[in-house]
Amino acid sequence: MSSLVHAALTIRKTARAGVGFALATVFLVLPVLGVFRPEVLGLEHVVIALAWAGLLAHRASKRITRVELDGDTARREAFLRDLEIGLELLAGTHAAVQALGGLEGPLYPLVYVLVAFFASFAQKPAGWILVLMAIAYELVLWLVAPAIDVHRAALHGVFILFFGILNLLFTRAEIARVRERSNKERLLEKQRFADDVKLFRLVGAPTLGVDPARGPATFGYGTPTSEGESDEKAQRASIDEVRSSLFHVLELLKRTLELHTCVLLFSAPDGRLRIVELVTDSDDVAEGPFEAGAGAVGAVATRGLTMNLEHLKPGYKGLCYYRGPSTVTSFLGVPVTENGQLRGALCVDRLGDRSFSAREESVLQHAVIEALRAIRNERVFVQLERTKREQTMLFRASRELGAALTEDQVIEAGLSAAAGLARYDFAAITAYDEAKHTHRVVVAVGEGAEIVRGLSFKDNASLTAMVVKNKHYLPYRGEYDARQQTLFTAKAALPDMRSVLVLPLVVREEVLGTIVVAAKRVHAYSDSVRPTLEVLANQLAISLSNARAVKRLEEMATTDGLTGCLNKRSFLTDLESKIRSAGRFKKKLSLIVTDIDHFKNVNDTYGHATGDVVIKELGAILMRMKRETDRVARFGGEEFCILCEETDTDGAMLLAERVREEIGKAVFTTELGKLRVTASLGVATFPRDAADEKGLFEITDKALYAAKHSGRNRVCTVKDLGHAAA
Repeated sequence: MSSLVHAALTIRKTARAGVGFALATVFLVLPVLGVFRPEVLGLEHVVIALAWAGLLAHRASKRITRVELDGDTARREAFLRDLEIGLELLAGTHAAVQALGGLEGPLYPLVYVLVAFFASFAQKPAGWILVLMAIAYELVLWLVAPAIDVHRAALHGVFILFFGILNLLFTRAEIARVRERSNKERLLEKQRFADDVKLFRLVGAPTLGVDPARGPATFGYGTPTSEGESDEKAQRASIDEVRSSLFHVLELLKRTLELHTCVLLFSAPDGRLRIVELVTDSDDVAEGPFEAGAGAVGAVATRGLTMNLEHLKPGYKGLCYYRGPSTVTSFLGVPVTENGQLRGALCVDRLGDRSFSAREESVLQHAVIEALRAIRNERVFVQLERTKREQTMLFRASRELGAALTEDQVIEAGLSAAAGLARYDFAAITAYDEAKHTHRVVVAVGEGAEIVRGLSFKDNASLTAMVVKNKHYLPYRGEYDARQQTLFTAKAALPDMRSVLVLPLVVREEVLGTIVVAAKRVHAYSDSVRPTLEVLANQLAISLSNARAVKRLEEMATTDGLTGCLNKRSFLTDLESKIRSAGRFKKKLSLIVTDIDHFKNVNDTYGHATGDVVIKELGAILMRMKRETDRVARFGGEEFCILCEETDTDGAMLLAERVREEIGKAVFTTELGKLRVTASLGVATFPRDAADEKGLFEITDKALYAAKHSGRNRVCTVKDLGHAAA
């Protein structure tokens, strides 16, 4: 079925593309026929121009708003779209050229501009093809001209080719260079942001950071206030606030102590020193990072020594934050220690022969305390903001899960909440059948969902099966490698995912299944994210259990416990509703009533237990033979009803006869031997035989009575009532 749908979609896309190329060809033929010569221009040419402009605008809008996809199909579609737009532009340009003097007129340079545009911005194969088509098209125009000038035609072709090659080699290369530089700057900015978050320890690294192997992270199924985006906003605001506070501290130090440079350096995760904030009068400050063991600064930052140097000679090279030998004469550096761990150094220096006193050293140490206090305050702020957001999301999720009554509603609410707490590119919910030891993927969304949707598998060594077995999340660090780990089965792998978290859905020690989230980015489900998802998994499990309980209660309230068919109350409600619908839309509705012949003798001879078996089998036969839209009910005792929508009497008779024959074939084994039964059935149709549900049921019951009184084991309709009375 899916292959047929795919084929149909392919044919539709091909047809649409064919229409576009056909219209472009029509516009290309018009200048060849000389339709736009100045002496023949009229109102009809305005109509043609408007049609051309409308087609071009429609195709260009599709080109601009197209979805960026990977793969050969997307590249092929882009190539065809560029080729079609290029042909339409070529036709329009030559129409304008012809209207204002032809190939030797003043507007002809527009052709060169168009060729340059092709070569610069169209897909590379399409650009080259369009350049060659422009040359070939112009040759056709020269050939149909009254007098061909071979030399000018050749010169035009050479210039077209020259413009194409020139723009292909230089303009396209410059565009590629600008794009590459822009991408590098964006990646560098993201990396700096990630480094700052780690440097200030603002609740771990941001989830929108850069994966060096894959480039910038892409958004998954998270909402606009998703975990990564909200954390990044809070962290960026905190970094700005930290830097502002540190700048004011350093600026105050510089003015108070009459300093030349005041710089705060922290040890980065790679062990090197990075400038966190700087206030200076020098133009010779280096950007860093610096090797941790370099000179006086390295001694402060790596060994925790307070360095107070005076009478430094010109050209001293021990201050790594200057590009070359410094001109300062005094240096003071104090270590930055947080919770007993050496973090970096606060360094100041002066020009002129003035040393740093013990009081100034104490001032510097107090400045370190203020700087660390500012950083700690922002950490608390980020953590509070994150906690507030998570609590809000969990409260909203709890409310939505609590309001969900069906299993589908619970799953939808659970996946939506998971997207808000931790962005994912793929998510799934599985169900576990403990009796059969099987797992089933109930729902899957995102990239690769079609691979696993509806998948069933036995207990195996997959992450999903192990989570169910151990009632504990996996993998330990949330890292996933499809080559070494199996998420569901070996054949249903998600090779593009780099992070996975599988959480058990447990209610009162019973494992209902799992919730699975996966992302292309690394470290997506770290220790800062997982606990919140575990809380969500617990709520989801409870809601799923409640939804299943509600479903069981509804089934108990609406179905017959012995046969699983509708009970009398539910059937009468359905009958009333279907009668109203059939009357409103002028449709036929048939009712079949069946009753086992001589059922009292069965109970008296074989016992009520055997009677129940016969009734249950009759219900199973009716449920097996009915159509999807038919409703089957046990009306009482051995009497059953079938409600057939959009069915006339003849159609209902066919079903009734098949049911009668199937019942007659059934053989029941009892202690007294084999038992066979027969059934009588009555059929009536709305609105032909009755005007309402009460009348329909009464007339069908009379048809059943007629079947019993005319020999049993038969089907009767309203037309048989007269014969039964006789």
